[in-house]
Amino acid sequence: MSSDDQYFLDILSSIPNDVKRYSKEIAEYSRDIADSIDRHFETVAASLRETIQTTRWIPDSIKPPHHPPFRAPPPVPPGYLERAQDWVSRNRAVTAAIFAFIGTGTFIIWRRQRSHKKKRRARRAATGARTEVVVLAGSPHSPLTRSLSLDLERRGFIVYIPVSTLSEEQLVQSDFRADVRPLHLDITSPSSTQETIQKLTHHLETPHSHSSAHQPHILHLTALILLPPPPSTYPISPLITLPPSAWSDTLNNHLLAPFTLLHAFLPLLVSQSQKQHKSPSSTTTILILTPSIIPSLAPACHAPESVISGALDNYIHTLRAEVHGTGIGVLQLKLGDFDYSTVPGCVTRQQLAPYNAAKADAVNWVKEQRRKQQEAKGSSLRELHNGVFDAITGRIGRGGGGGVVFLGKGSWAYDFVGRWVPKGVVGWMMGGGARALDGGAEVVAGLEETEGGDGSVEWEKVEQAG
Repeated sequence: MSSDDQYFLDILSSIPNDVKRYSKEIAEYSRDIADSIDRHFETVAASLRETIQTTRWIPDSIKPPHHPPFRAPPPVPPGYLERAQDWVSRNRAVTAAIFAFIGTGTFIIWRRQRSHKKKRRARRAATGARTEVVVLAGSPHSPLTRSLSLDLERRGFIVYIPVSTLSEEQLVQSDFRADVRPLHLDITSPSSTQETIQKLTHHLETPHSHSSAHQPHILHLTALILLPPPPSTYPISPLITLPPSAWSDTLNNHLLAPFTLLHAFLPLLVSQSQKQHKSPSSTTTILILTPSIIPSLAPACHAPESVISGALDNYIHTLRAEVHGTGIGVLQLKLGDFDYSTVPGCVTRQQLAPYNAAKADAVNWVKEQRRKQQEAKGSSLRELHNGVFDAITGRIGRGGGGGVVFLGKGSWAYDFVGRWVPKGVVGWMMGGGARALDGGAEVVAGLEETEGGDGSVEWEKVEQAG
């Protein structure tokens, strides 16, 4: 086949492609022309319709129907999830703070519940006998003393409660608990106190055994716990009507008594700590429980309780510095409000009548505060029991916080308010404090009458207790 024939065949083969391309272009041009004509006619028709609609002389019956313009349907309102997502995207900082608060609160609640479920028992000998001894220095008439003694005995401790009279000894023995024992201790007699401490030391160092088949064991003095006196023992009165004899009694019972008791037990605690120094699991602890609410606020008419608490705070700081390095831990447990209604046979929240109550109108607000306290329910005693046990065993209070642990409802909050909130704001929150005394002459006369009835001030009690 020649080249001319090949060229002719190529031309013939390209004819269908050209026809197809030209036909496609013609179709597109025709479609564009048709669309243009349609748009033109639609424009003309719309113009005619508008002209006819706006012409007044044409009857309405022959006017074409009016079609309202097309309107898009309203958007569907977003649901709760969409609105929440939109709010989160617009408030990222607030959302992060809320999640942090909820997470922290959940963690605290979970940790508290886990702590409550934790089994707390004192260490025992291989034979199952009790080896841990706790001295619980508090009034046998106090519900706090009775509640803690029964709980510590239930957890496996041998509890000794110092008593000074036969009635107190019988009161301790009335619970019929073999391991809650009275310890006769007369702190006003140094020789008697020394003799009691020597007997207790001999009892701790003597090997004990239930039978000859069992291996003997030695007792260990684990903790000395100083409990606060009942609130009823503090006089409530303005300073101008508070006689010096009341200060003398308060200093003797609430300040010198615990100082003397701690002075008597301190050599025994040091010796016990040195014997157990090689065993990290055995510790010796001094626990001092103090109230937190009244001393933190220092309200009017509560000077004795505020002064005693301030003196104890400074004493604890000095004691902690002096026993540092001896293996003795000194912890202060600041107590809030607890519910003692579950303690059988205990009357709670009793208060002494204030001095010159008839003439000192400034203490009337105290009664109202006490009434509100009776209506409010404090923390459960379980929190107090767990906190005391953890402090004895060294689970809390050793790592930080200055050796201070807050327990009970309002303990930390009132301490924070008293420490950082201005006193004027605190006074305003408490209702302005005590009201002004009505009739200064009557108050002075009442003060003189009170001092005359009490006789001379017995300051020699302070010297004897010292």
